[in-house]
Amino acid sequence: MIFAPSSITAFFSPRIHSEPKKAGSIGVGITLNEGVVARESKEEGVYLNGSKIEFPTVEYVLRKLGLKGVNLETKLPLSCGFGLSGASALATAFLSKEADYFFLCDLAHEAEVIHKTGLGDVVTQTHGGVVARISEGAPSIAKVKKFFFNATIDVIVLGKINTAEFLSSYNLKEISRIGEECLKEFLKKPSLENLFELSKKFAIETGLGEEVKDVIEAVEAAGGKASMAMLGKTVFALNGREAFGDFSGLTFSARIRNCGVDANF
Repeated sequence: MIFAPSSITAFFSPRIHSEPKKAGSIGVGITLNEGVVARESKEEGVYLNGSKIEFPTVEYVLRKLGLKGVNLETKLPLSCGFGLSGASALATAFLSKEADYFFLCDLAHEAEVIHKTGLGDVVTQTHGGVVARISEGAPSIAKVKKFFFNATIDVIVLGKINTAEFLSSYNLKEISRIGEECLKEFLKKPSLENLFELSKKFAIETGLGEEVKDVIEAVEAAGGKASMAMLGKTVFALNGREAFGDFSGLTFSARIRNCGVDANF
């Protein structure tokens, strides 16, 4: 049984490359103590919470490692900004008998990039904690700085965003510029409070946060801090549960998890 943490991306700057191992993103992500548990299955294919589904990113990992099937379990919804495609691919990879840690992490990253389900989630989930991705690429080559912040993150899920559609429809050049600025500012002052401020800046200036702006403002009016999880119609916050009561959606709280994928879960 393998556990891979979910992750929330605060802001990012995409780096597209023809070689999946060299593609990725810079930015900052946070791993949570909620995530994905994977168990090897005797049945062929991918099963999520007991139901067989089409999951190309995970199926790619199964084929590459010669595994027949996988049972995945999670309390979190897909396509809502929790990096579950990456976590599912990562947890599945570690079911293999292959002993090379970074080979398995890189394979999960490769699967994400090829199927356009993520660019930096696997790097964050490999390391755990609050992870600043300073250079792009797969986990074995990406340069990161890791920060240990102990906090509870409040979350409300309002809807889904298709990552593949996003990557083909938005102005990535402008998003890249704003993401770079936010990363530079965070590294100058690496605090959780500053991370939330910069994440909100990224969400507003890119236009991505328009549909959740009311929730962010409500949390701030109640004395908390909030932003949008990239990429999902999801708001994550410090001290946000009270304000969330005015909105309709799935709500929960989770601790920041300061370690990554766990093969001994």
